Amino acid sequence: MADVRPSIPRTPAQVTLRVVSAIMALLGAIVVVGAALVFLNRDQLGLAEESVWTVLTYGGIILTAAGLLLLTAWLGFRAADDSSRVGPYRFLCYFVGLVVLVAIVWGWGMGMFLLFNPVVLASTVTYVLVCSQLADKVAEEHEAGVKGEVFLRTGRQRTLHLLAEVVLVKGAILGVVVAVMAVTAFAASGSSAGADLARDLGLEGTDLVAGVVVGLVTAAANVLVGCLGIWGSNRPQKIVPFFVMVTASFAFDVAKTVVSVAVAGGLSSVGVDVLLDLLFTGSCAWLSWKIWKQPRELVDKRLIVEQ
Repeated sequence: MADVRPSIPRTPAQVTLRVVSAIMALLGAIVVVGAALVFLNRDQLGLAEESVWTVLTYGGIILTAAGLLLLTAWLGFRAADDSSRVGPYRFLCYFVGLVVLVAIVWGWGMGMFLLFNPVVLASTVTYVLVCSQLADKVAEEHEAGVKGEVFLRTGRQRTLHLLAEVVLVKGAILGVVVAVMAVTAFAASGSSAGADLARDLGLEGTDLVAGVVVGLVTAAANVLVGCLGIWGSNRPQKIVPFFVMVTASFAFDVAKTVVSVAVAGGLSSVGVDVLLDLLFTGSCAWLSWKIWKQPRELVDKRLIVEQ
């Protein structure tokens, strides 16, 4: 018998807040791991023994930034599940936004233009333009008594919902990274820093524009597919667009892999990332197919009513 459970009621603003919080939690975890690896491998990085205090100082700053990201994510998840808990999240976002703006003004006073610094730019976009606005929206909806819709989801629907959120978060992260790097590279164009950044990205010369366009299109496609997956996981009768897109993507990946194996003459050309991508896309296609077929089954089992 299908395991049908009601979902947590979330408004569109709370859904967006949940996605943003997932991104921040992932980034926070990555920063923690990166800081730990830098400290543990300081000898391989050429850091002398007497520089240990420098490492600890910068390590502490990095870990503090990671802690801020994780705290923001935790408070965001709470507000996404219960709008009455948005107060602490809202306060933190405005506080961080104020600190960022003070840092920018201080930089101008010291003769430094910090706005296009990658860290400052990302923080400004994240806390001032995204998190604070989401916090305001969730708070307004709570005060107005606006409630999200409750959906009855089977185990397959819950699984697909999670996978679709992963696709959506992946696209959002890619879009933010490409946008921040593009703005930084264009702002520093003509300088040695801009040239170095473009070279590190593999986007030297005219390839910079093409690379940014490709990156943003890829990010937008992932966001679209993720949104369609979430929409279809909540409403099985609306799963067809997601099923078509993910099945086409899976077929294309399979064909590309087969051609690669045929050209290389063996499986050595297929990397682990390719296999994982095939497994992920194939799982999404299979789940969406089963969900497409399930409404009649659930009606027959009297688990849901006839629509």
